[in-house]
Amino acid sequence: MQGFEDIVIQLLLRHNCVVVPGFGGFVAKQVAAELDFQKGILSPPKKALLFNRFLLTDDGLLLAEYARQHGLYYEDAKAQLQAFTDSMQRQLLNGETIKLAKLGAFTRQSDGQITFEQDRFFNLLLSSYGLTNLNFVSKPIETVEEAPIIELEPAVGVSKIKWARVAAAACFLPLAFYSFWIPTQTNALQSGLFSSSDFNPLHQQVRPAYKKASLRLRSSLPKSTSNLDFKLEESPRLETYEWQPGYAFRVQIPAAPTATSISTSTAPTAATADAAYDYIVGCFSNLQNAQNLQRKLQRDGFGARLIQNGPLTKVSAGAAQNLTELQQIQQQAAARGLQGWVLNN
Repeated sequence: MQGFEDIVIQLLLRHNCVVVPGFGGFVAKQVAAELDFQKGILSPPKKALLFNRFLLTDDGLLLAEYARQHGLYYEDAKAQLQAFTDSMQRQLLNGETIKLAKLGAFTRQSDGQITFEQDRFFNLLLSSYGLTNLNFVSKPIETVEEAPIIELEPAVGVSKIKWARVAAAACFLPLAFYSFWIPTQTNALQSGLFSSSDFNPLHQQVRPAYKKASLRLRSSLPKSTSNLDFKLEESPRLETYEWQPGYAFRVQIPAAPTATSISTSTAPTAATADAAYDYIVGCFSNLQNAQNLQRKLQRDGFGARLIQNGPLTKVSAGAAQNLTELQQIQQQAAARGLQGWVLNN
Protein backbone atom coordinates (compact mmCIF):
# COMPACT_ATOMS: atom_id res chain seq x y z
CA MET A 1 0.00 0.00 0.00
CA GLN A 2 1.20 3.45 -0.83
CA GLY A 3 2.13 5.85 1.90
CA PHE A 4 1.49 9.56 2.09
CA GLU A 5 4.80 10.44 0.36
CA ASP A 6 3.88 8.31 -2.68
CA ILE A 7 0.44 9.93 -2.93
CA VAL A 8 1.99 13.42 -2.66
CA ILE A 9 4.27 12.59 -5.63
CA GLN A 10 1.31 11.31 -7.68
CA LEU A 11 -0.65 14.48 -6.93
CA LEU A 12 2.30 16.72 -7.85
CA LEU A 13 2.45 15.04 -11.25
CA ARG A 14 -1.08 16.33 -11.95
CA HIS A 15 -1.30 19.48 -9.79
CA ASN A 16 0.93 22.45 -9.02
CA CYS A 17 0.00 22.75 -5.34
CA VAL A 18 -0.42 19.97 -2.75
CA VAL A 19 -0.99 20.73 0.96
CA VAL A 20 -0.05 18.30 3.78
CA PRO A 21 -2.31 19.45 6.66
CA GLY A 22 -0.36 20.14 9.84
CA PHE A 23 3.03 20.08 8.09
CA GLY A 24 3.16 22.44 5.06
CA GLY A 25 2.50 22.72 1.35
CA PHE A 26 4.37 22.08 -1.90
CA VAL A 27 4.16 24.64 -4.74
CA ALA A 28 5.41 23.54 -8.19
CA LYS A 29 6.62 25.79 -11.02
CA GLN A 30 7.58 24.65 -14.51
CA VAL A 31 11.19 25.41 -15.52
CA ALA A 32 12.36 25.42 -19.14
CA ALA A 33 15.16 23.22 -20.44
CA GLU A 34 18.70 24.33 -19.59
CA LEU A 35 21.82 24.06 -21.72
CA ASP A 36 25.21 24.34 -20.03
CA PHE A 37 28.01 24.52 -22.62
CA GLN A 38 30.79 24.64 -20.03
CA LYS A 39 29.72 21.43 -18.25
CA GLY A 40 28.26 19.83 -21.38
CA ILE A 41 24.84 19.07 -19.81
CA LEU A 42 21.41 19.41 -21.39
CA SER A 43 18.62 19.34 -18.77
CA PRO A 44 15.01 18.63 -19.87
CA PRO A 45 12.08 20.79 -18.70
CA LYS A 46 11.01 20.03 -15.16
CA LYS A 47 8.95 21.11 -12.16
CA ALA A 48 10.76 23.03 -9.44
CA LEU A 49 9.29 22.49 -5.96
CA LEU A 50 9.03 25.15 -3.24
CA PHE A 51 8.06 24.11 0.32
CA ASN A 52 6.00 26.56 2.39
CA ARG A 53 5.49 25.54 6.01
CA PHE A 54 2.70 28.12 6.46
CA LEU A 55 0.35 26.31 4.04
CA LEU A 56 -1.45 24.31 6.73
CA THR A 57 -5.12 24.64 5.73
CA ASP A 58 -6.56 21.33 4.57
CA ASP A 59 -7.85 21.55 0.96
CA GLY A 60 -9.05 17.92 1.06
CA LEU A 61 -6.97 16.86 -1.95
CA LEU A 62 -4.45 14.65 -0.13
CA LEU A 63 -6.93 13.07 2.34
CA ALA A 64 -9.50 12.32 -0.38
CA GLU A 65 -6.92 10.54 -2.55
CA TYR A 66 -5.49 8.59 0.44
CA ALA A 67 -8.96 7.50 1.62
CA ARG A 68 -9.95 6.43 -1.91
CA GLN A 69 -6.84 4.28 -2.44
CA HIS A 70 -7.04 2.62 1.00
CA GLY A 71 -10.84 2.34 1.23
CA LEU A 72 -11.05 4.35 4.46
CA TYR A 73 -13.49 6.86 5.84
CA TYR A 74 -12.41 10.48 5.78
CA GLU A 75 -12.01 10.67 9.56
CA ASP A 76 -9.86 7.52 9.64
CA ALA A 77 -7.64 8.88 6.86
CA LYS A 78 -7.33 12.17 8.78
CA ALA A 79 -6.23 10.36 11.94
CA GLN A 80 -3.50 8.44 10.07
CA LEU A 81 -2.27 11.66 8.40
CA GLN A 82 -2.08 13.34 11.82
CA ALA A 83 0.08 10.49 13.11
CA PHE A 84 2.31 10.75 10.01
CA THR A 85 2.89 14.50 10.38
CA ASP A 86 3.49 14.23 14.15
CA SER A 87 6.18 11.62 13.51
CA MET A 88 7.97 13.89 11.02
CA GLN A 89 7.77 16.88 13.38
CA ARG A 90 9.40 14.81 16.20
CA GLN A 91 12.21 13.69 13.89
CA LEU A 92 12.91 17.28 12.87
CA LEU A 93 12.91 18.43 16.53
CA ASN A 94 15.48 15.75 17.31
CA GLY A 95 17.71 17.17 14.57
CA GLU A 96 17.18 14.31 12.14
CA THR A 97 16.98 14.73 8.37
CA ILE A 98 13.85 13.36 6.73
CA LYS A 99 14.37 11.95 3.25
CA LEU A 100 11.33 11.13 1.14
CA ALA A 101 12.02 9.09 -1.99
CA LYS A 102 11.58 10.95 -5.31
CA LEU A 103 10.52 14.06 -3.36
CA GLY A 104 13.47 15.45 -1.38
CA ALA A 105 14.95 15.96 2.08
CA PHE A 106 13.79 18.12 5.04
CA THR A 107 16.15 19.64 7.63
CA ARG A 108 15.42 21.83 10.68
CA GLN A 109 17.80 24.76 11.22
CA SER A 110 18.93 26.14 14.55
CA ASP A 111 16.54 29.09 14.24
CA GLY A 112 13.53 26.79 13.77
CA GLN A 113 13.25 27.18 10.00
CA ILE A 114 12.66 24.05 7.88
CA THR A 115 14.66 23.79 4.65
CA PHE A 116 13.70 21.55 1.74
CA GLU A 117 15.98 20.24 -1.02
CA GLN A 118 14.25 18.66 -4.01
CA ASP A 119 15.36 15.32 -5.44
CA ARG A 120 17.44 16.16 -8.53
CA PHE A 121 17.03 12.77 -10.20
CA PHE A 122 13.24 12.56 -10.43
CA ASN A 123 11.28 14.73 -12.84
CA LEU A 124 7.76 15.65 -11.74
CA LEU A 125 6.79 17.10 -15.16
CA LEU A 126 4.60 14.58 -17.03
CA SER A 127 5.63 15.90 -20.46
CA SER A 128 9.27 15.18 -19.52
CA TYR A 129 8.58 12.05 -17.47
CA GLY A 130 11.48 9.60 -17.73
CA LEU A 131 13.90 12.08 -19.35
CA THR A 132 17.30 12.54 -17.74
CA ASN A 133 20.18 14.91 -18.24
CA LEU A 134 22.05 14.52 -21.52
CA ASN A 135 25.83 14.87 -21.53
CA PHE A 136 27.66 16.15 -24.60
CA VAL A 137 31.07 17.48 -25.56
CA SER A 138 30.95 21.10 -26.65
CA LYS A 139 33.11 22.19 -29.56
CA PRO A 140 33.60 25.79 -30.61
CA ILE A 141 32.27 26.63 -34.05
CA GLU A 142 34.89 27.89 -36.43
CA THR A 143 33.63 30.64 -38.62
CA VAL A 144 35.19 30.99 -42.04
CA GLU A 145 34.80 34.25 -43.85
CA GLU A 146 33.79 33.61 -47.43
CA ALA A 147 34.87 35.91 -50.18
CA PRO A 148 32.00 37.64 -51.92
CA ILE A 149 31.06 36.19 -55.27
CA ILE A 150 30.56 39.60 -56.85
CA GLU A 151 32.60 42.53 -55.66
CA LEU A 152 30.48 45.60 -55.56
CA GLU A 153 32.21 48.80 -56.54
CA PRO A 154 30.92 52.10 -55.19
CA ALA A 155 29.09 54.14 -57.77
CA VAL A 156 31.11 57.06 -59.09
CA GLY A 157 29.57 60.49 -58.82
CA VAL A 158 26.81 59.46 -56.41
CA SER A 159 27.05 61.18 -53.05
CA LYS A 160 24.75 61.31 -50.09
CA ILE A 161 22.58 64.34 -49.59
CA LYS A 162 23.96 66.50 -46.81
CA TRP A 163 20.78 67.70 -45.18
CA ALA A 164 22.63 70.11 -42.91
CA ARG A 165 23.73 72.13 -45.93
CA VAL A 166 20.25 71.97 -47.42
CA ALA A 167 18.74 73.33 -44.20
CA ALA A 168 21.37 76.09 -44.03
CA ALA A 169 20.64 77.09 -47.63
CA ALA A 170 16.88 77.11 -46.94
CA CYS A 171 17.45 79.54 -44.05
CA PHE A 172 19.96 81.72 -45.93
CA LEU A 173 17.95 82.28 -49.14
CA PRO A 174 15.00 84.14 -47.50
CA LEU A 175 17.41 86.29 -45.47
CA ALA A 176 19.41 87.19 -48.57
CA PHE A 177 16.24 87.98 -50.55
CA TYR A 178 14.70 90.28 -47.94
CA SER A 179 18.01 92.01 -47.20
CA PHE A 180 17.88 93.12 -50.86
CA TRP A 181 14.12 93.57 -51.17
CA ILE A 182 13.35 95.76 -48.13
CA PRO A 183 16.00 98.50 -48.70
CA THR A 184 15.45 98.72 -52.47
CA GLN A 185 11.75 98.03 -53.01
CA THR A 186 10.17 99.47 -49.84
CA ASN A 187 10.52 102.64 -47.80
CA ALA A 188 10.39 100.87 -44.44
CA LEU A 189 13.94 101.89 -43.52
CA GLN A 190 13.26 105.58 -44.26
CA SER A 191 9.94 105.71 -42.41
CA GLY A 192 10.85 103.31 -39.59
CA LEU A 193 7.44 101.64 -39.97
CA PHE A 194 7.14 98.00 -41.06
CA SER A 195 4.01 96.30 -42.27
CA SER A 196 3.18 92.81 -43.50
CA SER A 197 2.91 94.10 -47.06
CA ASP A 198 6.65 94.96 -47.00
CA PHE A 199 7.44 91.22 -46.87
CA ASN A 200 5.09 90.34 -49.76
CA PRO A 201 6.99 90.48 -53.09
CA LEU A 202 3.67 90.48 -54.99
CA HIS A 203 2.44 93.63 -53.25
CA GLN A 204 2.95 96.77 -55.33
CA GLN A 205 4.10 99.82 -53.44
CA VAL A 206 2.02 102.90 -54.24
CA ARG A 207 4.28 105.83 -55.00
CA PRO A 208 3.12 109.30 -53.93
CA ALA A 209 1.53 111.14 -56.84
CA TYR A 210 1.57 114.91 -57.10
CA LYS A 211 -0.57 117.20 -59.19
CA LYS A 212 0.67 120.52 -60.46
CA ALA A 213 -1.48 123.39 -59.29
CA SER A 214 -0.97 127.13 -59.14
CA LEU A 215 -1.02 128.89 -55.80
CA ARG A 216 -3.30 131.86 -55.36
CA LEU A 217 -2.47 134.44 -52.73
CA ARG A 218 -5.28 135.55 -50.58
CA SER A 219 -6.50 139.09 -51.24
CA SER A 220 -6.07 140.10 -47.64
CA LEU A 221 -3.40 138.87 -45.25
CA PRO A 222 -4.16 138.31 -41.56
CA LYS A 223 -2.75 140.67 -39.06
CA SER A 224 0.50 139.70 -37.42
CA THR A 225 2.94 141.19 -34.98
CA SER A 226 5.90 140.35 -37.24
CA ASN A 227 6.84 142.46 -40.25
CA LEU A 228 8.36 140.49 -43.09
CA ASP A 229 8.82 142.28 -46.40
CA PHE A 230 8.59 140.27 -49.58
CA LYS A 231 10.42 141.43 -52.67
CA LEU A 232 8.10 142.38 -55.46
CA GLU A 233 8.16 139.87 -58.32
CA GLU A 234 7.08 141.04 -61.77
CA SER A 235 6.71 137.49 -63.18
CA PRO A 236 5.87 134.03 -61.79
CA ARG A 237 8.75 131.79 -60.67
CA LEU A 238 9.32 128.07 -59.94
CA GLU A 239 10.64 126.87 -56.58
CA THR A 240 11.90 123.30 -55.92
CA TYR A 241 10.61 121.70 -52.71
CA GLU A 242 12.20 118.53 -51.32
CA TRP A 243 9.49 116.61 -49.51
CA GLN A 244 11.91 113.91 -48.30
CA PRO A 245 15.31 112.60 -49.48
CA GLY A 246 14.85 111.36 -53.02
CA TYR A 247 11.39 112.94 -53.49
CA ALA A 248 11.20 116.57 -54.75
CA PHE A 249 8.62 118.57 -56.66
CA ARG A 250 8.47 122.08 -58.09
CA VAL A 251 5.92 124.73 -57.08
CA GLN A 252 4.94 127.68 -59.30
CA ILE A 253 4.67 130.95 -57.39
CA PRO A 254 2.70 133.60 -59.31
CA ALA A 255 3.45 137.31 -59.23
CA ALA A 256 2.09 138.96 -56.09
CA PRO A 257 2.13 142.45 -54.58
CA THR A 258 4.41 143.29 -51.70
CA ALA A 259 3.11 142.18 -48.36
CA THR A 260 4.10 144.14 -45.31
CA SER A 261 3.06 141.64 -42.76
CA ILE A 262 2.55 137.86 -42.70
CA SER A 263 1.31 135.91 -39.73
CA THR A 264 3.84 133.52 -38.17
CA SER A 265 1.41 132.13 -35.66
CA THR A 266 1.25 128.39 -35.38
CA ALA A 267 -2.56 128.49 -35.23
CA PRO A 268 -4.18 126.68 -38.18
CA THR A 269 -5.27 128.81 -41.12
CA ALA A 270 -8.79 128.89 -42.40
CA ALA A 271 -7.91 126.36 -45.11
CA THR A 272 -6.72 123.96 -42.41
CA ALA A 273 -9.15 124.73 -39.67
CA ASP A 274 -12.14 124.67 -42.01
CA ALA A 275 -11.01 121.58 -43.99
CA ALA A 276 -13.81 119.34 -45.20
CA TYR A 277 -11.96 116.07 -44.54
CA ASP A 278 -9.26 114.69 -42.21
CA TYR A 279 -7.46 111.37 -42.73
CA ILE A 280 -7.27 109.87 -39.22
CA VAL A 281 -4.40 107.39 -38.65
CA GLY A 282 -4.57 107.07 -34.85
CA CYS A 283 -6.73 107.60 -31.76
CA PHE A 284 -5.21 107.85 -28.27
CA SER A 285 -6.50 108.33 -24.77
CA ASN A 286 -2.98 109.51 -23.80
CA LEU A 287 -2.18 112.94 -25.20
CA GLN A 288 1.59 112.30 -25.07
CA ASN A 289 1.24 109.29 -27.38
CA ALA A 290 -0.80 111.34 -29.84
CA GLN A 291 1.83 114.12 -29.85
CA ASN A 292 4.61 111.59 -30.46
CA LEU A 293 2.81 110.24 -33.53
CA GLN A 294 2.11 113.79 -34.75
CA ARG A 295 5.80 114.72 -34.57
CA LYS A 296 6.79 111.52 -36.38
CA LEU A 297 4.32 112.21 -39.18
CA GLN A 298 5.55 115.79 -39.47
CA ARG A 299 9.13 114.56 -39.79
CA ASP A 300 7.95 112.30 -42.63
CA GLY A 301 6.46 115.25 -44.51
CA PHE A 302 2.79 114.98 -43.48
CA GLY A 303 0.72 117.98 -42.41
CA ALA A 304 -0.27 116.19 -39.23
CA ARG A 305 -2.48 117.80 -36.62
CA LEU A 306 -4.39 116.84 -33.47
CA ILE A 307 -8.18 116.84 -33.20
CA GLN A 308 -9.72 116.87 -29.75
CA ASN A 309 -13.50 116.69 -29.98
CA GLY A 310 -14.20 113.76 -27.71
CA PRO A 311 -12.65 111.42 -25.09
CA LEU A 312 -9.94 110.35 -27.56
CA THR A 313 -7.31 112.50 -29.23
CA LYS A 314 -7.32 111.89 -32.96
CA VAL A 315 -4.17 112.19 -35.05
CA SER A 316 -4.77 113.40 -38.62
CA ALA A 317 -2.19 112.74 -41.32
CA GLY A 318 -3.50 115.79 -43.19
CA ALA A 319 -6.56 117.90 -43.89
CA ALA A 320 -8.16 118.15 -47.32
CA GLN A 321 -10.63 120.57 -48.87
CA ASN A 322 -11.82 118.12 -51.51
CA LEU A 323 -11.71 114.44 -52.46
CA THR A 324 -8.70 114.93 -54.76
CA GLU A 325 -6.53 116.24 -51.92
CA LEU A 326 -7.87 113.50 -49.64
CA GLN A 327 -6.88 110.84 -52.18
CA GLN A 328 -3.33 112.25 -52.33
CA ILE A 329 -3.04 112.08 -48.52
CA GLN A 330 -4.31 108.47 -48.55
CA GLN A 331 -1.74 107.49 -51.21
CA GLN A 332 1.10 109.09 -49.20
CA ALA A 333 -0.04 107.28 -46.05
CA ALA A 334 -0.34 103.96 -47.88
CA ALA A 335 3.18 104.37 -49.25
CA ARG A 336 4.34 104.63 -45.63
CA GLY A 337 2.35 101.57 -44.61
CA LEU A 338 -0.27 103.61 -42.70
CA GLN A 339 -3.96 102.79 -42.68
CA GLY A 340 -6.71 105.08 -41.48
CA TRP A 341 -10.21 106.39 -41.93
CA VAL A 342 -11.84 109.59 -43.19
CA LEU A 343 -13.33 112.14 -40.78
CA ASN A 344 -15.97 114.51 -42.19
CA ASN A 345 -15.59 117.88 -40.48
